[in-house]
Amino acid sequence: MEVVFRSARRRKLEEEEERIDYISCLPDSIIEDIISLLPTKDGARTQILSSRWREIWSSAPINLDLNLNLDQSPIPRYIPTRVILSILSTHQGPIRRLSIPEVYLNYKDNAALTLDRWLQSSTLDKLQELEFQHDHHCGWIAPLPPLPIAVHRFSSNLRVASFGGCSFLGGNSANRLHFPLLKNLSLSNVNISESSLQSLLDACPVLESLLLIGKMGCSRVQIVSPTLRSIGVRPGFLDSVFPQLIIEDAPCLERLHHFQNFDGKKISISVISAPKLHVLGTISTHHDFSVKFFTIFFQGAHFVSLMTVVHNVKVLALAQKHLSLDAVIEFLKCFPCLEKIYIKTKMAGEKNLWSHKHRNFFGTCEIRLKKIVLTNYRGNTSHVNFAKFFVLNARMLESMRLELFDGNPSSAWIDKQHKLLKLKNKASRDMHLDLVSNYRLLRPYPFVCAEQVHDLSTADPFQRLHDWVLQ
Repeated sequence: MEVVFRSARRRKLEEEEERIDYISCLPDSIIEDIISLLPTKDGARTQILSSRWREIWSSAPINLDLNLNLDQSPIPRYIPTRVILSILSTHQGPIRRLSIPEVYLNYKDNAALTLDRWLQSSTLDKLQELEFQHDHHCGWIAPLPPLPIAVHRFSSNLRVASFGGCSFLGGNSANRLHFPLLKNLSLSNVNISESSLQSLLDACPVLESLLLIGKMGCSRVQIVSPTLRSIGVRPGFLDSVFPQLIIEDAPCLERLHHFQNFDGKKISISVISAPKLHVLGTISTHHDFSVKFFTIFFQGAHFVSLMTVVHNVKVLALAQKHLSLDAVIEFLKCFPCLEKIYIKTKMAGEKNLWSHKHRNFFGTCEIRLKKIVLTNYRGNTSHVNFAKFFVLNARMLESMRLELFDGNPSSAWIDKQHKLLKLKNKASRDMHLDLVSNYRLLRPYPFVCAEQVHDLSTADPFQRLHDWVLQ
């Protein structure tokens, strides 16, 4: 009888516990944090939950991000301009982040005036992150609009800034800007002189990451910064020319990103002083891509001069139109302490025969690679020979990841690949092979670039792009 009573009492307590609204029991400060972390539309929808949530929404700090989230299904629609104006004029709490894509700043609609009007809102007084991108047609139709005057009012609070499609010349030049707290800066298709860019960097005393995209309005970009840890460059499309990049003095620089794979955009990068640089990529093997790295100079996949090796580079990303073992071995000679290499290929590749050709390499160099990722692996003779070289000779290798060109291989095909790669004779007992489906980027390419450059929380910035595994 007592057991039955206890069981009934326990069920009653469980039922009462299920009826408790734990979210409504949260303090206002926690609910404010929840609303602040939600996308703009989802945060606004919390008003329907209760009058308490409606009141908290009206005064909570929010992030007004107007970009579409392409990870959602179905893909959401853009927030109407009238709704944005309503939020800017009536919201009682501060807006911490404002991100405006180019769809709202059409060159036909006096975009400069629209943007300046939005930025005058008092709800933006404590703005910490500002991103805007003028319509990319602006530079083709008329001179780029100037950097909004209203940007100056955020100078003491901004931590993140991304300016796109505007001019830093004239009355709003970078010489008058000062961002004492700014850590992440992106410039996309802007018009800025070499001296103004350096003035802008000097005005950011704690800047950690810099992303340069497309046209810059100058023929050369020279970087002198005591604080930068990450730099990324991405040439534009069509006939846009990216200026020569010279990293003259960057004592804290750890990462140098180049976002270009197989197309033939001409770009020249020179690294003069960056003693802590250990992540480099993507290096394209196209002949119009040249890098002068300390005492090393290579044009595409060909080393023009190699006076000494560089020991501090540990992570390297390559883009090879035709998979070439010879080229990769040259990079291993150049960077003898390399631990991770990411290679993306496009075509079937060279023969990649190596048994006699690289005999001298084994006697003079040690392969220290721990991780190899090869994207668009086809399983043909070229690719098998390439992968087999490291299976049989890389004694410290822990992981080889082959991302398949054909995303749906048969089990028989996979078994055949295991035999062709001679896994039973692998040089490293700890080496693990993964044959995985090729990843597909769902997010827009510019977002991926920004994340890789500005997110310094991970030691390997390329890891995030290779997390889609064939189950």
